[in-house]
Amino acid sequence: MKTATYPTVGWGKECFLPLQLSETACEFVWIMQPGGSVPEHLHKDCDEHFEVLEGEITSTIAGKTVVAKAGETFTVPRMTLHSPANKGKGDLRCRVWFTPAAEQAKFFQILLFLKGEKMEGMSALLKAMYISDQLGYREFSTMQGSMKVIMGLMVGYLKLVAPLFGWNKLVRQYVQKEMNPKLQSV
Repeated sequence: MKTATYPTVGWGKECFLPLQLSETACEFVWIMQPGGSVPEHLHKDCDEHFEVLEGEITSTIAGKTVVAKAGETFTVPRMTLHSPANKGKGDLRCRVWFTPAAEQAKFFQILLFLKGEKMEGMSALLKAMYISDQLGYREFSTMQGSMKVIMGLMVGYLKLVAPLFGWNKLVRQYVQKEMNPKLQSV
């Protein structure tokens, strides 16, 4: 059985090396540079599992601070607010996977498509959010507090301006190039 090999995608102080992306699995190596953090959020439909491979992760989980070092694992149960950060001096490297996989794999597949189209970084993240929304994919990560308001405004703004920038063409390209071949092989 041939295993897929994926390129790294990312933005800001984070990058992701997908290991498995399918209807039943979303697993990747997550790398965060020192000083990086993820705003407080939760996953409605899945548990998120972390195995620290290198460095140290400081994560606020349901209001409590958890610190895990290389070789340690922990799980963030669904519907639990959490915010991971790298407060160390070196890169943080974790293997992360979700159970069940929910919609995460689809989002990473869109990011990989965009990378193949020579679109990366924050621009690709915004385009992936737009494509996901246009295809009706469920939100798999829900921000909280002011970030939820900002994300809602940003998605609303994207819905208004993205068609003006030709992003609907990207949606069609993604469906034709990435989804139709998979549908035809079923």
